[in-house]
Amino acid sequence: MGYWQLTRNAIYVEKEHVPTTPEDREYTIYTHFDGIEFPPPGNEIERAIEAYTGKRLTFEAIPASTMEEIMPVMIASEDTPDVISSSWFKEAYMINAFRGDVFWEIGPFLKDYPNLSRVPADTYANTSIDGKIYGLPKVRPLARDVYIYRKDWLDNLGMKEPDTLEEFYKMLQAFTYDDPDRNGQDDTFGMTVSGVGIQTRFATMFGAPNEWKAGDEAFMASVTTEVYFEALEFFKALYDEKLISQDFALIGRPKWEEAFSTGKAGVWPDTSNAAARMYKRIKRNFPDAEIGMFSLLEGPGGTQLAAGNGHNGIFVFPKSSLQTEEELKEMLDFFEKLSEEPMATLLKWGIEGKHYELVNGKPVPIAGADLHNEVFLPYQLPLSIIPVQENALVGHASLLELQEIQISIENEPYAVKNPALPLTSETEIKIGSQLNTLISDANTRFIMGLLDEQGWRSEIERWRRIGGDRMAKEYAEEYVKLNGQSTEAGG
Repeated sequence: MGYWQLTRNAIYVEKEHVPTTPEDREYTIYTHFDGIEFPPPGNEIERAIEAYTGKRLTFEAIPASTMEEIMPVMIASEDTPDVISSSWFKEAYMINAFRGDVFWEIGPFLKDYPNLSRVPADTYANTSIDGKIYGLPKVRPLARDVYIYRKDWLDNLGMKEPDTLEEFYKMLQAFTYDDPDRNGQDDTFGMTVSGVGIQTRFATMFGAPNEWKAGDEAFMASVTTEVYFEALEFFKALYDEKLISQDFALIGRPKWEEAFSTGKAGVWPDTSNAAARMYKRIKRNFPDAEIGMFSLLEGPGGTQLAAGNGHNGIFVFPKSSLQTEEELKEMLDFFEKLSEEPMATLLKWGIEGKHYELVNGKPVPIAGADLHNEVFLPYQLPLSIIPVQENALVGHASLLELQEIQISIENEPYAVKNPALPLTSETEIKIGSQLNTLISDANTRFIMGLLDEQGWRSEIERWRRIGGDRMAKEYAEEYVKLNGQSTEAGG
């Protein structure tokens, strides 16, 4: 029997499946890879992983866009690898696959794995289907959204880091109109923005729910609240005053980052783990540049921010490949060992003598070592379940790296969670992307002045009619079914 396997150069090749004995069993893991070139098979990192975990492995590194295309075909054919990394586990074909017993339910086995049991309960809940756990989440902090900014610009202007939304607005004005880089030219602006996803940040600051609020008989959508529209008006004001990217609706991540790294924009909203990487990048362009980051801002709705989902996708385990509990447990054991100190250190620091040296028992990076392309992109980012810094050897940390850890801890008490993440709505499965696009398009057109307030409100009413209200009702029904109780009273 043949199965389709994607090779590293993204070409399909049909391979013959040959039964193996436990002694020579080789496990194939499909992972996302968005770097330039995946390291060749049998490199030092892979050999170290195999030696420690006791597993023979084949890593198939696939761009996220390609993975999204092949997943439905792969699942339907039942010609699957042993482990699949998926960010699309709430798509209709995946929901049907979970309910159709295509993948192992791993929840009952987790108690036997100390590291895997450390994944936060909220994160497991946010990746569950019908209350059951089918995947291992690649854990990320729940509240890690930050604003990364040019600290040297702020110092030039004699301003302090903002504590309130009003102070943040004045900071963006100054970065746009007060020559913050002191070059005598009108060539800077406040904040680089891609799309309208940042709208969720502002909506929460204005007091809106994080996407949904649990209600008595139906969930309430954030977009239907008055404070959401107030936040949208604030975002439009930033656009009208040219404080943010004027092409925000068109640019992708490369252009979004480039505006900050090349000294055009003074603020770059991203997640806390991106700051240290950007610092190294911007220093190549501006050796005297300094950057800082902050997160919590007091807005009209108080001091609060939207919580994330706590993960960056999950690993699922097809029954067509892992046909016995013993084989499933072998793979769970692999991820358990991958979270232990020696492997966490490997994934964070690389190979001793090649990527780092031990000085007084602490890892110190070796100048010129390509940790980013040889370790971070191909292995740490796609494979880690528990964040590597939790178990790895502790080395010297920069101020930004220390802030990365501290900010996510400080943010949690102020994080507003999305109660719909653990739930399943049939309407969302069928037309969720269509509904999301409707809102995104309406927001973009309003911000750019192509739609007035009445037009925007008409679009939201259309969203409610074609599925939004039905989705809210289904979420409430699912909540009651899974929790055995009525939801909290909503506004």
